[in-house]
Amino acid sequence: MMDSLIVIKREHRNLYRVVHLLDALVRDHKEGSVLDLDLMTQIFEYIETFVDRFHHPKEDRYLFARLRQRNPMAIAILDELEDEHRSLPQALARMRATLEELKAGKVGAEARFAEQVADYLRVQTKHIQKEEGVVLPMAQNSLTEEDWAEIDAAFADNQDPLFGHEARKEARTLFHAVVNAAPAPYGLSG
Repeated sequence: MMDSLIVIKREHRNLYRVVHLLDALVRDHKEGSVLDLDLMTQIFEYIETFVDRFHHPKEDRYLFARLRQRNPMAIAILDELEDEHRSLPQALARMRATLEELKAGKVGAEARFAEQVADYLRVQTKHIQKEEGVVLPMAQNSLTEEDWAEIDAAFADNQDPLFGHEARKEARTLFHAVVNAAPAPYGLSG
């Protein structure tokens, strides 16, 4: 029971690692490192493909929906988190657009991109903290065994394309590119 909590926390940890890496790469660029724009695009694709299309919708549809039914005290924070689930892809789209401006050499794009990445890291970090620090404990105390069985079943088939056991070849290539390009302690570049 509650295997989904393990999956959710693992996915949060992986998302945090990727977003923190993105921020570290941008900060290192400010200190003179070359910014790998293609790697940035690949990182965005991972977040969009896995987190925004699979992870967040499953939280909304299964975990949040059940908790909303069982615990009225959770409704306000669930509304807040679901709003963030809708706004985070928009923030990602803005970063993608600014990255394209950066690739095109548009004046001011570099500073705007760095600010957007730092803000995205901040928002994602707070989002994960709210889920793990408030919502998951509420769920553990409020949901029934039947609720957990449904939630566990929904999350059991999550296959993270970057960190999962069955990662596709393209995702493994992305992972190796991220690890090789990332500065220590996040990767092998130094």
